[in-house]
Amino acid sequence: MKACIVTVYNSTNCGSFLQAYSLKYTLEQLGAEVTFLKTGVKNNRNIMIDKSLRYLKMGKPRRIAPEYRKYRNFEDCLKRFRLCRMNEKELAAQDIFVLGSDEIWNVSREIIRKADIFWGCGLEGNIISYAPSVNTATEDDMAGAPYVELALQCMNRISVRDSYSKQLISKYTDKPVEILCDPTFLLPMEEYDAIEGSCPFEDFILVYSTAARFTDEDKKALKEFAKSRGKKLVAFPHDLKWCDAHGQVHPLDAIAYFKKADCVITDTFHGTALSLIFNKDFLALPRGNTKVSELLNFFELPQLMRDSAAGVDEYFRSTSYSREKLNERIAREREKAVNYLKEAMGV
Repeated sequence: MKACIVTVYNSTNCGSFLQAYSLKYTLEQLGAEVTFLKTGVKNNRNIMIDKSLRYLKMGKPRRIAPEYRKYRNFEDCLKRFRLCRMNEKELAAQDIFVLGSDEIWNVSREIIRKADIFWGCGLEGNIISYAPSVNTATEDDMAGAPYVELALQCMNRISVRDSYSKQLISKYTDKPVEILCDPTFLLPMEEYDAIEGSCPFEDFILVYSTAARFTDEDKKALKEFAKSRGKKLVAFPHDLKWCDAHGQVHPLDAIAYFKKADCVITDTFHGTALSLIFNKDFLALPRGNTKVSELLNFFELPQLMRDSAAGVDEYFRSTSYSREKLNERIAREREKAVNYLKEAMGV
């Protein structure tokens, strides 16, 4: 069986790469020959060049080298993916198209809204979705994507990643809409161990953030917390200069960083997901990022998020969760997701 995944497989984001890799791995374990559709939505080389030129104009040439390293890191990872080109012959050879995961249905973003291929438009055959998210897109945003309703009618199975996505998508179809876990939860621990890279640090607190959302109060609290515990603050992928070490990390090395960290501070969805997968002590700071709060509520662990890092020492001394119950829940969600894929694939 040939399965083609339709997603932003080449996003220069560690979480996005790992979710794409995990879905590929799972489909392969079910007997599929897996490719990713070459949609042309994103061109990392052009993005890297454009950013580099902007840095030159801004008089910040030192920022070019890190940008190039990030580009090379992800290009190295993409060697693990086989691509399906958008031509009649290669598309016709596919037995199933799997739409997802991540934010491919977030039509509030223009680049995504214009890419109706993420809804299966132009594809024929067995089309299903696996855990895409609309993020915070609204009905008004959907009005700018008139193809949605017809596209949903053409899907054989529909699943999304969170309750808000289910609520919104259900307004455009009478078909059942299931909630399935992000693909990163599907990858067995032995496979994470097999692809794990390296981490040069010891005795550190990981600050995983893709944006600079930390307030001065947060920074002060986290630096004092690290000092009190005799730990370093290590940040990636955002260059948080108030941390002891920061910069770009190879996506496979990211696994080692999470596993070796004494604890994790994160404001991202996949930072939260990986903290759960590796059973870390962690603090999530959603800052209005509903993807994070949706995920923790999904696993019934709302106590693991706060509005700020103030009182972080007390938080880690007084807040806990049952690893055993969490792992049992992850196992159930994994089984549910695999059964969904088996039924959709007819295996």
